[in-house]
Amino acid sequence: MRRAAILLLAAACGLPEPAPFVRVESVAPEGSGVAPEAVVAEIRFTAPIAPEGILDGERLALVPAADLREALEAVESDAGAAALASRVPAAVALTDGGRRAMLTPGAPLRALAPYVLVLSSRVHAADGRPVLDAEGRRRPSVGAFETARAAGPPPRPVLTEVRADAATPEAGGEYVEIANRGEGVLDLLGWRLAKRSATGALSSCVVSARPEDALAPGAIALVAGGAYDGRYALPPGTPVVSCGATALLGGIANDRPPELLLLDPSGAVASTFGAGGAAPLCPAAAVRVDVDGPDVAENLACAEGEGTPGE
Repeated sequence: MRRAAILLLAAACGLPEPAPFVRVESVAPEGSGVAPEAVVAEIRFTAPIAPEGILDGERLALVPAADLREALEAVESDAGAAALASRVPAAVALTDGGRRAMLTPGAPLRALAPYVLVLSSRVHAADGRPVLDAEGRRRPSVGAFETARAAGPPPRPVLTEVRADAATPEAGGEYVEIANRGEGVLDLLGWRLAKRSATGALSSCVVSARPEDALAPGAIALVAGGAYDGRYALPPGTPVVSCGATALLGGIANDRPPELLLLDPSGAVASTFGAGGAAPLCPAAAVRVDVDGPDVAENLACAEGEGTPGE
C-alpha cells in the first residue's frame, strides 16, 4: 500500500518512479547433508549492498544454531557481532558487484551439527537505503543448515565403563566412560546419553562438548554431570564432558544393574551398556572386559577395587 501511494504521488508530480528496495534474494546452504569440510555460506541480494557491517563482521555472522538468539542480539546491537564468541571464524567477501556476501570458514565445521547464517536488519544497500528480507520486511534474515558426517573413516564410540555408585556426594562422582574404537575423530557434540528405568522407559540428556574435546582414535572421554568434582586421577588429556545439569542423567540408580544407550545426533543407537539387564550390580564401577566385545553378560564385570577411569 505504501509503495503504491508513493508511485501514485510520483506520477502526479511528474517524478521518475523510485527504484525498489534491495532485498535478500536467497541464503545458502540450506537443509541437511552439507559437507562440513566444504561449506561456503552466502547471501544473494537483488542489487548491490554497502560493505559496511559486512566485511567487518558486525552485521553478518555464522554460528551454531544453539547460539541463534545471541547472534540476533549481537548483529542488531550498536556494538555488532565482530566480537561474538560463538561466531565461526570466516573470511568474508562481497562479490558479483556487491550482490553476494560470502563467508568461507577458516576450518571445517563440526560434523552432524546445525548452523545458522544471520544477517542484520541494519545492513544498507549501496544507495544508502535499508536492505529488506526476502518478504520485503525490514527484519533480520536467517538461513539454517545441518552438516553431514565428516569425510574419511568413521569413529566408533563404545560405552566401556559405568559408575552408578559413588562416594557422597554421588553427583560429583558418577560417570560413564566412552572410548573411540574407530579410525576417525569422534566429536560428541549433540550426542545423547540415555538410561532405561525399571519400567523400561528411556530418559536422556544431551552431551555438551567443545571442539577441543574431540576424541582421536583410541582415546577416551568421561561423561559426568554438571556437579562432577574432579575426584578421579584421569590419564593426561582425557576430556570430561557434561550430560545433566547436576547429576549425570539426573542420577543413575545404584539399586539395580545400569542399562545405558549412546545415541548419535540423528538418534541412532551407537553403543549400549547393560542392554536387557546384562550388566552386574557393582559396589563401584561396571566395566566392559573386552572393549571391542559385545554388550553381553559374559563381557561385563565389576571393576577391581574402586576402579579408575581409563585403566
